[in-house]
Amino acid sequence: MRYQNRKNICFLTIGAALIVLLSTQDCFAQRPVIEGAASVGSGVSFGSGDGRSVVLMTPTYLDLDIIYYNDEAPKLEYVIGFQAELQGRVSVGIVPQLRFTVGPKAVMLYGIIGAPIVFAPFVLAGVEIGSGLLWWVNDIFGLFGEVVMDLFFLGNDLQKDGMLAQLDANFGVRISF
Repeated sequence: MRYQNRKNICFLTIGAALIVLLSTQDCFAQRPVIEGAASVGSGVSFGSGDGRSVVLMTPTYLDLDIIYYNDEAPKLEYVIGFQAELQGRVSVGIVPQLRFTVGPKAVMLYGIIGAPIVFAPFVLAGVEIGSGLLWWVNDIFGLFGEVVMDLFFLGNDLQKDGMLAQLDANFGVRISF
């Protein structure tokens, strides 16, 4: 009886190995995709100060983004952005984002949710929503434009019980590595 069980196990193992080795279906692993983007933008800031509403031009800023997504789930992108305001009080911050894309690869629309954090020389933190349009010129190089609304409600650069809202537009290039 023991010999028969060993023989059956041996045949099952060999059969399973042959099925795996002779399988005609290709198996692919998930492939991470990393892309980069650079853009410049500006817009309008709305805030309160001295008991009145203030509307100002947002300082021109430069964004550098690292974009990650999985080729099996390309509709969700994870982004870490580095932002520097270049006018007035020069500031530096980071903007982690999630982007939800729709459309074909050649021309994509996307929605943005994020959490901008300015940390030098003052501190601001808040939320961000927006949308963008990306046009791939070729397999490596793309052009895009975005409209984003930032709402800063935490930080040492706000009036007491105040908020700062920014409505900005930026334009840039995206590169697929």
